[in-house]
Amino acid sequence: MLNLRFAAVGLVAATAILAATPAVCADAPAPNAHSVELARKLFTEMHMDQLMGNMMRQMGPTIIAQSRKNNPNLSPQDAQAITDAVSESMDSLMQKVIDRSIPLYASTFTEKELQDLVDFYDSPSGQAMLAKMPVLMSKMTPLMTELMPEMAGDINRRICSKIDCSKRAPPTAPKG
Repeated sequence: MLNLRFAAVGLVAATAILAATPAVCADAPAPNAHSVELARKLFTEMHMDQLMGNMMRQMGPTIIAQSRKNNPNLSPQDAQAITDAVSESMDSLMQKVIDRSIPLYASTFTEKELQDLVDFYDSPSGQAMLAKMPVLMSKMTPLMTELMPEMAGDINRRICSKIDCSKRAPPTAPKG
């Protein structure tokens, strides 16, 4: 289940980034109603719900493929159960992520920047970018899968260069 560990690490990293974002933007003023409205419109123009949902769904087959590679005895039923659980979890969290991201966009970008972004995504070039993004992401997924072990090794080396890893037990796969 090594790759499930990588997936868990990735999800934890994404959560940490989302959790840290308010701290990074802590000095930003509270967004005004017009900025929030523009951020909502931006998310609508970007089809953010579909974009994020597709991105998360694309990770599922990669997780299963790597899990099967590392665990040849993984049954088709277990693989499907893992896929279903990841998909259900991500679907239930996506709207929360979007809802909590809108004020961050509204307080990070100026009204002019938000309007410019809305205008871009409403334009033919912006719509073409959005239409082509799923194809681009599907091409990037194998690249990220290929680089994940290198990244994990690099992270481990960097951690061990900062702390004495010989005194610590290696991390174990999450239970459950």
